[in-house]
Amino acid sequence: MKTASHYRKLTLSILALVAIFKLIYFYFSNHSIFTEEAQYWLWSKHLDWNYYSKPLMIAVYNFLSSSIFGDTEFAIKFNAVLFSSLTAWVVFEFALAIYQKGKIAFWACLMLLVMPFFHLGSIFHTTDSSLYFFWILGIFWIWNALQSDKASWWILAGIATVFGILSKNIMVLTLPTLAIYILMTDPKRLFTKGPWIYVLVSLLSLIPIVIWNLQNDFVTFKHVGTLGGVEGAKSSFDIIQSLKYIGEFLGGQLGFLSPFFIPILWVSLRKTTFKNNPRALYLILPTIVVWALFFAMSIFKNVNVNWPAFGMLTLPIIMAHYLDSTTIKWQKYALTSSILTGSTLLILFFPAPFDAVGFKKILKPSKDPMNRLAGYSEMGHRIDFLKDSLQLEKSFIFSDSYHTSSEMAFYTQDNPQTYNINLGRRKNQFDLWPGIGQFEGKGYAGIYITREPAIQETVTSGFDQLLLEEKFHTIYRGDTVKTYILAIFQNLNHIEEIETNYY
Repeated sequence: MKTASHYRKLTLSILALVAIFKLIYFYFSNHSIFTEEAQYWLWSKHLDWNYYSKPLMIAVYNFLSSSIFGDTEFAIKFNAVLFSSLTAWVVFEFALAIYQKGKIAFWACLMLLVMPFFHLGSIFHTTDSSLYFFWILGIFWIWNALQSDKASWWILAGIATVFGILSKNIMVLTLPTLAIYILMTDPKRLFTKGPWIYVLVSLLSLIPIVIWNLQNDFVTFKHVGTLGGVEGAKSSFDIIQSLKYIGEFLGGQLGFLSPFFIPILWVSLRKTTFKNNPRALYLILPTIVVWALFFAMSIFKNVNVNWPAFGMLTLPIIMAHYLDSTTIKWQKYALTSSILTGSTLLILFFPAPFDAVGFKKILKPSKDPMNRLAGYSEMGHRIDFLKDSLQLEKSFIFSDSYHTSSEMAFYTQDNPQTYNINLGRRKNQFDLWPGIGQFEGKGYAGIYITREPAIQETVTSGFDQLLLEEKFHTIYRGDTVKTYILAIFQNLNHIEEIETNYY
């Protein structure tokens, strides 16, 4: 019989190979970093106690990796790969601790590795990357605290939650999840000191968030309120639109889990006894709490597919536990599902060889989500070339899109601070930093980038003259998927930006 140590070594070997493969993939893929990754990297150049839409830790992680590896794509991707590897490892150790069987832990980790929601969080360094890790770590350490009732475990669980909340605020859902679990299993425990130690430690995370928002007109709360449908919500209710939102939410979550795994999940939930089974209840409760919150939200607005995904991290453990006790038939199906899911992801991330046999007809480059990673590096090189050609001694780069502005800060020479003017968009982090007004009347040339079909009159009238205008085409899988206008203007006078209250 194979020991837990055997399965641990096998799991760690697979995690190492997967991590190396992902880093090699991005090194040779010629993809630019994701626009959100570029934005969070730019935040690391302005370290603060909080930011417009997210807490501080995403900037801290990028600051640390960039300090070691430089302002490189590897530095950004290293964080995503590191956190995903740690997340998968914690899932293994959690499954092993809760069911005391290495085979269950191994299968849980293996299925997690190929699930689409986890895969995306492991190749793009967004706030989800670290949220996944601290969420499952916090849930694991809370379990240890519940089993031992040692103050040390409650404190450690609280510390994990602090880092989780400072990575992404939604980590706060561990608190109601714990409260519901205790109420359902042992209500008297609410009056013991352990859970309250956890709560008090966890709430320390709110200190930098609240203080920063007091100094910045509570913009984070207004932004989160807008996303949640509280701020700026429409007064009328459209039931047809609501049903569409709900359908997109449910379909998105099942697709994010993988359609191939849905039968396993379904039978696992049907065959697992949750009543009077504290272990199974503890594993399913995080998913229920997270999904319930976002399901309620989906009644009124569109819910991005990645928002509730972290709640699924314990599902592979439930599935693996069922597979361990079921028939060979289901175990073979689980292996086949893992292979099919992994293969599908490989095709989506390596589409070029399949385009020769007609894959373009199935997934057109213009509809391929990966086209969002194309062209920014080339655009940065083009801007550097134009600056050198025109011998621009004093210039700044700006755009009507924070995505483009962030990417150009990363991909143009010397990583200059870039700017995002407001021509009617919602507010963002750029509005909290000095804007282009600092260059008015000082002989600065402006390099403007937009995806609009023509340059806005507001921009054109803000300079003495237009020096150059050209189209920049983003090519992906042999097709043009995006077209930008690059324009260089001489001497900024003043651009009248729009002051919006849309968060």
